[in-house]
Amino acid sequence: MLVAVGLNQKGATVADREVLAIPAEQWPEVLAGYAALGGVDEVVVLSTCYRVELYAATRCPAAASMALRQAMQARAGRDLPLFELHGEEAFRHLVRVAASLESAIVGEPQIQGQVKDAFQRAVDVGTAGKELTTVLSRALAAAKRVRTETAVGRAGVSWGHAAVALAEKVLGPLAGCRAVVLGAGEMARLSAQHLRDQKASVVVLNRTVANAEALAAELGATARPLEALEEELRHADVVISAAPAAPAAFAPAAMAALVRSRRRRIVLVDLAVPRAIPAETGAIPDVYLCDVDDLDRVMKAALAERATAAHEGGNIVEEEVQKFARAEAERRAAPLIQEMRSRAAEIAREEVERTLRRLGEDPELARRLDAMAGSIVSKLLHAPSARLRRAATEGGAGEPLVEAAVQIFGLSAPAHARRGEAA
Repeated sequence: MLVAVGLNQKGATVADREVLAIPAEQWPEVLAGYAALGGVDEVVVLSTCYRVELYAATRCPAAASMALRQAMQARAGRDLPLFELHGEEAFRHLVRVAASLESAIVGEPQIQGQVKDAFQRAVDVGTAGKELTTVLSRALAAAKRVRTETAVGRAGVSWGHAAVALAEKVLGPLAGCRAVVLGAGEMARLSAQHLRDQKASVVVLNRTVANAEALAAELGATARPLEALEEELRHADVVISAAPAAPAAFAPAAMAALVRSRRRRIVLVDLAVPRAIPAETGAIPDVYLCDVDDLDRVMKAALAERATAAHEGGNIVEEEVQKFARAEAERRAAPLIQEMRSRAAEIAREEVERTLRRLGEDPELARRLDAMAGSIVSKLLHAPSARLRRAATEGGAGEPLVEAAVQIFGLSAPAHARRGEAA
């Protein structure tokens, strides 16, 4: 069974999370320590800014969960607000995490890579094997469905993303467009990053050229001094002002003359407060001016879209959890079915051998009798096997039939192979 134990931003403070942080050089030691705990067969640690969560494969869920909780609290040196999930609930949580439905910002793209890295680290250390690899494959496939079949990752919620979204509404796809970003702070960086991701050609302007060069180097952009703004405006398709300065080139008269010489549209996005671009400039034909209030409306619409997408994503998660539950139930029924078929095949072989002893050794007759006995066993047990598989997926409703099969066929499969007792 899959179990999950840990904490995240929904129920734990950063002070709770940071005490479980694992330095890079300690990863092998910490993973090996968790893997050596009683009841734990395989284990993975997912550690990010917002969560520290352990996922383990185990044949003894209660023992493994208790051991993991105690180990995490011992590492922290105090009690922690840990959650604990088993089976389907643990898988549901992992899928929601990988699909970014549990992230502080729903739809953020980093978490899927972090989940992959966590599992790969465990594989490299040797604490994750076949069981958790199978679980991860299912979880990532489900998370991919959420991201491709909904808009959960497509509606931006940062100002930088909203600025680019507004520019796209006016100009269409920004690939190949020339974009100018004024400033070198965080807003400028986020805006330039989103523009680069849309394959625009980005130029960073700043009063302190060294800061512009540092940002440009980070993003693969071009850096120029702020004095180059007027020249850049002649060629720019998008301009994002994220600096406190109010350059004269943005004045209405200057922009009107510039637009007449350009004869094409330009999008100006003013992230400064107080505004760096006069409102009158936005009235000039072919100039599309947006300020922070416009961006706020875009962000609210994006949040609403993302909330709708998150609900749709939740429905997909539930579909995948049901698939996981059916597959796990059928797998737990497999030992019962295998034992039933093995016993029947053994009886058939004994009867064939008894018959051959009476009739005499004849290789061709032995082959024909073996084939006939095998066919009879297969046909007689086909329906009971299929019904047992279905019963295993029916939870408590199917448990009486599973118990009846154990009694009728004299089976001795371990109790944990049955779904009801595994839960």
